[in-house]
Amino acid sequence: MRNSTIDLLKALASQLIVLHHLLLYTPMSPVLQQAWPTLLGWVADEGRYMVQIFLVIGGYLATQSLFGMLQNKRAVALWPLFKKRYLRLAKPFWVAIAVAVLLNWLASRIAVHGEVAQSPTPTQVLAHVFLLHDIVEVEALSAGVWYVAIDLQLFFLLMLFGWLGQKLAWPNGLQAKHAMLMLATATTVASLWWYNRHAGHDEWAWYFFGAYGMGVLAHWAQRENKLLLGSLGVVSLLTIALWIEWRERLLLTGAVALLLMHSERIEHMVAHLTKGPIRWLGDISYSVFLIHYGLAVLASSMVIALGLNSFVPMLLAFLLTWGVSVAAGWLLYWGVENRL
Repeated sequence: MRNSTIDLLKALASQLIVLHHLLLYTPMSPVLQQAWPTLLGWVADEGRYMVQIFLVIGGYLATQSLFGMLQNKRAVALWPLFKKRYLRLAKPFWVAIAVAVLLNWLASRIAVHGEVAQSPTPTQVLAHVFLLHDIVEVEALSAGVWYVAIDLQLFFLLMLFGWLGQKLAWPNGLQAKHAMLMLATATTVASLWWYNRHAGHDEWAWYFFGAYGMGVLAHWAQRENKLLLGSLGVVSLLTIALWIEWRERLLLTGAVALLLMHSERIEHMVAHLTKGPIRWLGDISYSVFLIHYGLAVLASSMVIALGLNSFVPMLLAFLLTWGVSVAAGWLLYWGVENRL
């Protein structure tokens, strides 16, 4: 059954991330923020936290899939599962990167500004093809591409826990899903209480596993009807993490985990909100996330070349860039992502 809470969260998060990047990287931003400093200032500063929503949802959905395999006693085959996930993430990503490079080249012919980059080197291209750009420390060809590589790492790590869970289950009398849950919970604790406090780890999955693990716990509690225990677990882990070091993003992480955990109970309240455009925006959220930055770079060059500087033209340019980004995301979803 379709989860309307996930549709709503994905639609909201993806659009706020697009707005966040448009406010960070385009010349329209200063003019618009001068008119609406509180609202747009918040989106520009705090919009980056919206990625936490995708991390929690990713852990929830991956656990849903792996728990189903473990319950049906199907072997967790590491390579086939990894390959499937890699191609699902990478194919639309490759198209989006190619579009970003092309639009960057067009933008450089119109007007040069701070976001126009040099032509990519072969090393950059290969690093992006294999989602290793942060690990090998090459400049990203688009904003937010770190997330794609981290999502793959997180999925592999959870998949590894599922595989180990099957290996550990029989000798210790544990069910495979419980062994997997124990490994995931231990890694979640390590992430929240240690790794996530040190930015030097942010190219690796364990830095982000705290949020991903909240999604794991959310699905387990929902599937096993352990909502009270699961809620207490989420609140307790995050309370200790915040006591160790205050991080605002963890408040959003916990809220999303609790919403997903109780999503079956609130389905009747949320379902009517996600019909039509919201569900559509949720479906295309990943493609919109991938494609919008190159369009922002091109739009910035066009605004500079046209000499726009007053409020109304800047607002229209901003809204047009936003709308074109959504339309381009739909095309990428329809032409690539939805065909995988």
